[in-house]
Parts: sequence; C-alpha cells; structure tokens
Amino acid sequence: MKNSLLNLLIVGIINLTVFLFLFFSFQHYTIYNHSLGLISKNYERTGDWNNPEIKKISKPYTKITNENFETWDASIYKCIKENMYKNTGCYSNVSGAFFPLFPIIWKLLAVNSIGISIFNYLLFITSIALLINYLSSLSGLENILIYCILITLPSTIIYYIPYTESFFLFFMTIWLIGVVKKKYWISFIALTLLAMVRPATIFILFALLAVEFIALFSHKNFKLFIKESFLKLFPFVIGFFFSFLIQFTYSSKWTKFFEAQKYWNSGFHPINTVSDWSVEGFGLNVFSICFICLPALIFASYTLIKSSKLGDDKNNVLKEVNHLPYLLSVSSYYFIGIFVFTMLTSGGNMHSLFRFIMASPPFYIAVIILLNSLNFYKVKNTILYLIVPIIFLLLFLLKSAYGGNRFDFSFLGLYLSVLIYLFLWLRPNLQIYTQIIIAGGIILLNIIWNTYMLNMFFCNGWIFT
Repeated sequence: MKNSLLNLLIVGIINLTVFLFLFFSFQHYTIYNHSLGLISKNYERTGDWNNPEIKKISKPYTKITNENFETWDASIYKCIKENMYKNTGCYSNVSGAFFPLFPIIWKLLAVNSIGISIFNYLLFITSIALLINYLSSLSGLENILIYCILITLPSTIIYYIPYTESFFLFFMTIWLIGVVKKKYWISFIALTLLAMVRPATIFILFALLAVEFIALFSHKNFKLFIKESFLKLFPFVIGFFFSFLIQFTYSSKWTKFFEAQKYWNSGFHPINTVSDWSVEGFGLNVFSICFICLPALIFASYTLIKSSKLGDDKNNVLKEVNHLPYLLSVSSYYFIGIFVFTMLTSGGNMHSLFRFIMASPPFYIAVIILLNSLNFYKVKNTILYLIVPIIFLLLFLLKSAYGGNRFDFSFLGLYLSVLIYLFLWLRPNLQIYTQIIIAGGIILLNIIWNTYMLNMFFCNGWIFT
C-alpha cells in the first residue's frame, strides 16, 4: 500500500507541475493568443463592490499572487485566521457563518494564501489516493489512470484555493478508513473534526441518519436504530459545540452563527427561472443535477421500496455492515439532501451547487465504488446511470434559456464532464493502451480548463460562494 500511495502522490505532484506550466504559459500574449485565446476569452471585473461590471475580453492570464487568492470566501477565512470572531473588524457581521477549524489550522501553519492553497492541493491528492487504496480493487495501472482523472475533473479547481473542500474531503476520508477498518474511535474523531470544518457537513449527518432509518425497515430493531443514530449524532454535536464555543470565546455570543444567517437571505424561495452566477458554473451544475443528483434520487427510492438490507446484522451496524453498499447509500442521501435543499432555497439560481456535489467527499467515494462494483452492461444500470441522465441533460438544456450558445467555450466544463462519464462507462471494454491514449487527451483538456477556472477566480469573474 505504501508504494502504491507514493506512486499516486507523485502523479499528483506531476499534475500540479503541468498545471502551473500551462498557467504561466497562458500569461504570455504570444502563447495565449495563438492557443487558448483563439477559442475563449477571459474575464475582467471593474467597478466597486456595489456596482460591479464583469465582461469578457481577450487578454492573457493574470499573475499568481497572494492577493488574487484572497477573494470571496477565501478573504473571509483569511480575516477569521487573523482576527477570529471579534465583533469589530473585517466581516464581523458574517464571520459566524464560517466554522473555525480551517482558519485555525491555516494560522498554525503560518503560511500565506499561496501556501495554504498548496497545502489544500496536497491534502486533496492525498485524500483521493487514500480513497483509491481503501476502496479500489482495480489493477495498479488502472488505479493510476482513474486517479489522474479524479484529480483533474473540471470541478477540482476548488481544491487549489483557500477554501474548506480539502479539509472536508480529508476528514471524511479518515472517517471512511474507520468504517473500513471497523474502528469506531477513528470514525468518531474524524466526524467531530469534520463537523468543525463547515456548517454544510450537517448534510453528512442527515445522510448517515437516513441510512440508519432505511436499515430500521429491515432489522425492525428500534433499540439498535436509536443506538446507531446516537453514535452518528454524538460526534457532530461535539464538533458543532466546539465551533460555537470558539465563536463565543472571541465574540461573547453563543448566537453568532445564527445572527450571520440573516445576511444570506436564507429561507424558502420558490423557483421562478433557472439561472446562475456564471455560464461555467451553470454547465457544471447541470451535470451535477442530471448525472448525479437525479440518479441518486432514483437509486435511493429503489432501495427504499426494496427495503434496504444494510441493517440485517443485529449487532453494531458501523462495525459489521458491508461497507461498500453502506458508503454508496450515505453518498446518495447526501446528494439528495443537498439537491432538495438547493431546490427549496435557491429560487432557481443554481450557483455553487456543483461545489457541494462534484467537489464533495461523497462524490469521490461513490465514483470509486461504482467503478469497482457496478456491472455496466446490466440493462437496469444502463438505464439508470446512462440513458436517464442523458435524457435529463438534453431536456434541461432545451428547456432552459440560460447560458446562451450551448457551444460556447464556457460550456466546456459540462461537456468534459459528460465525456469523462462516457469514458469511464466504456473503459472496462477498452484495451489498456486505448484507455491511456483517450484518458491522456481528457486529462490535458481538464488541466487547461482548470487553469481557465483559476484565472476566472482571480479576476472575480467566476462568482460562487
């Protein structure tokens, strides 16, 4: 395992090297104008915060600086790192909505914004390597191929910036290791720390409790249901409590988290029209809905009707359960929770949905499990995981007017995601050398797309929370 893990990490470093090489290359007028500039434009943001203007212009990539990494949520986390949750100073009115573990670790590492971004990326590639080592039964070369695709997906740019996704992924990976090794204390610590990363981790708790509820239909043991639900709930209670305690320590307010919510216009908002904050984000969100959320909803409905067998064991479910179906079920209910919440509260604006779906631990867990266990050629699997998503995608794009020209470069993230999906579906039927050639082209396009997305983030063009 050590050798395979090391090999994957080396591949991850190579990916970062290629990424940086291409990003720096696209900073030069000649190279950019004769390559990416022929098919795309970059963003430029002018005006102040209250009256911004974002437009597309033909210009090379901007420079990589600490200041360029410090935008949107990254600037809030940086502020918390420096000031914690004081009632005066930068973002004091909204800082309570952000949990403390990431800014505290950032502060302990004593690195700048570029430094924490590099740390996030290393944590990301380590987590994916661990997931493959613990979940995959494929050959070494196949694992490397899958690893290369997973760490370069069109949504992975979120792991290159000072955001919490890498911590979210890492601690859930540690939780998974506890499940696989049947070591509850590992899972307990991981879930406690996970709860301190971000409020949205509560959807992991909902998913865990949903699986226990489905198991109840099978084992009919209400005491076991209460016990297992408590074991899942307790670490989250501790993690949330410590988060609120840290906020109270610096602000003297136990309610700082709840007070911050009024600034986000939260609550129920009926869907009027489908929209987004960017075409790039819209494309990835459409993929997330059609190829992940809706199949997960169908899968969960099917398992509910068939009465899940996850709870057949009358002993400790966490220790005795077949962990692959269990993990897949947890992932499915997480997707459903995020999807339903977004549909009820977004008013039809889907911004950031893919961040919580494609850039989430359940996504990577589900993909690796399905690649190892799914019979791709069974009729019901073909219908659920291939035909239905494609039909949903075509209908979505036909019925929605947002985004304009469907062949614009801004939609490349969507089409790359679909291409990857189809490749992974057909991969078992391809010769390994054919797989390498096709995957090589996809990976290169992924890296180019991610350089484009990072530059978009630097220019405040890619607007997401």
